Amino acid sequence: MKKGFALLALMLCAAVARADVPLPTWNDKAAQTWWAQNPTPDKWPQAVDQLRAQLEANYKSNGASAFSDSDFQGWLEHLEWVRLGLDSPDILADPNNLKTFVVLGNDTAVSHLFIRKLDPLNVEKQALLNLLKLAQANLDDLNTYAALGVAFSLVFDKPFPRDWPHHQVDPQAVPVGDLDVVQRFNFYVQSDRDKKLDLDLTQQTFENLKFLVDSEVKLSELTYAQSNPKRIPYDQFDQAFSSIQYDMTRDKPGKILVNWGLPTYTLKDIETAGGICIDQAYYATILGKGLGIPTVSFRGQGTGGGHAWFGYLSSRGEWQLDCGKYANQSYPRGYALDPQTWRWIDDTQLGNFFKNIETSTNYPAAMTGLAWAGLHQNDPLCRQILDDTRSVMPELSKTWAIEAEVLRKMGASDDDQKTFYQNWITQFQSFPDLKVEGQELLLAVLKKTNDPGADELQQDIVLENRSSDFDQGVLGAAGTIEDKIKAGDWDGAQLEFETTIRDFGDQGGGSLFYNVIVPYVETCLKNGHVDQADNGLRFVRDRMSVDSSTLLGEGFVKLQSDVDKQKKSPADGGNASP
Repeated sequence: MKKGFALLALMLCAAVARADVPLPTWNDKAAQTWWAQNPTPDKWPQAVDQLRAQLEANYKSNGASAFSDSDFQGWLEHLEWVRLGLDSPDILADPNNLKTFVVLGNDTAVSHLFIRKLDPLNVEKQALLNLLKLAQANLDDLNTYAALGVAFSLVFDKPFPRDWPHHQVDPQAVPVGDLDVVQRFNFYVQSDRDKKLDLDLTQQTFENLKFLVDSEVKLSELTYAQSNPKRIPYDQFDQAFSSIQYDMTRDKPGKILVNWGLPTYTLKDIETAGGICIDQAYYATILGKGLGIPTVSFRGQGTGGGHAWFGYLSSRGEWQLDCGKYANQSYPRGYALDPQTWRWIDDTQLGNFFKNIETSTNYPAAMTGLAWAGLHQNDPLCRQILDDTRSVMPELSKTWAIEAEVLRKMGASDDDQKTFYQNWITQFQSFPDLKVEGQELLLAVLKKTNDPGADELQQDIVLENRSSDFDQGVLGAAGTIEDKIKAGDWDGAQLEFETTIRDFGDQGGGSLFYNVIVPYVETCLKNGHVDQADNGLRFVRDRMSVDSSTLLGEGFVKLQSDVDKQKKSPADGGNASP
């Protein structure tokens, strides 16, 4: 028994001693030495424990400043790479994969970039397999085109959305193929070396390149873009959208914006047949990707209903995100898919990231802080790490979102959460979308605690965004109406509905229709308030101009038809509002 206690004490002392060892200088030689001392996976766990203890001691001594230290950054990324290997024993059971994994561990330019850009929503094992395949195919090319290889690894780790590229074309018509990451990577490398692209891919960041590799079209489509005799000059690439003639035959009452009708959906097909905005945006994005230009497609709601446009990395090195956006309609925001996570992101967030976040000298340190917090996600220390990360780069919204989730998981007090969300709102005063996100989170806490400030905050969300970002104002108003209905206050719901129509009727368009008008009318019908639904639509028609030939106009016709049917069938829903 005494020997057991003695052994435990010796192990604890050894652990303390290891933690007291200063963090070594990080460089390629240090990495190579580590791998020479720990060549096989059976040695990694003990070495990882020792390294983590040194990192813990370094953070304890230096706090947030550790995140800016190149030694801390380098060893943390090394630790994460080794931990990824330990978490993937099935992959490294293959001797060739193990050998490649160690080679990449020594070659930090590739493996550390992969670790820095890995997102919690990535499928880690598949992403790692992609990277190993690229390294085994041609390690030299992967070194030269590291960001491109990492982009392919992290975008092709999971299937594309089922309705890719969009819902208005039969997936069978889209020329999907050549999906092997090595084949696609080699295509871009060779195209770059043959000077067929408008950008030097070796000089582009991962954040840009993930918007280049995010397509499933056959490589013949990308080759067609490169050989197109009507190739659009790079400095005029915003014209790619308007180069496709708008197909007016698909823009008639009763046939508005119907799906693509041809058996195939190639770039040449679209050039020949023309298309509507969704086709114009798709054409421009795929054309750009073929030419080595990162592109992104947006969708939004304007005064005439839905619309699509595109953005691209311009020849000036800046993202232009409003190509094909109609000037005569009000689009407060557009939405695109982040190809690494396949989650929606709006154009204001994307523009802010490319213009201010990615270019900030504090961005690498902030990402190091987030990685360190990820290692402590089930540790009470996580909150302190996130606070330190916010002090490094308070404008990085990702940190606030992660900390909000940590607060919820750890059961933080209502007062603690209120203070945090109030600070969030103050931080993002200049960014309405982020500010409203904080306001909505604060509103949830206020409602939970029956705080009298909840009603005032809900009104603020509507009023503050009436003109600057009416999407958020509309959503805030929708929440107020929903709350009134849930409380059984139908008169109050009607009053809020009419106030919302007065505030946003002249600009709300599709956003107002789909987020407020449709839910309100349908809820009234469902609960037997048929007259209230009918009166609501009449109120809208008196204050909102809608072109009957547009998709939005057809939506109004259908909604009115639903109301009329219930008015004629009292037994199915009643005629008079209680």
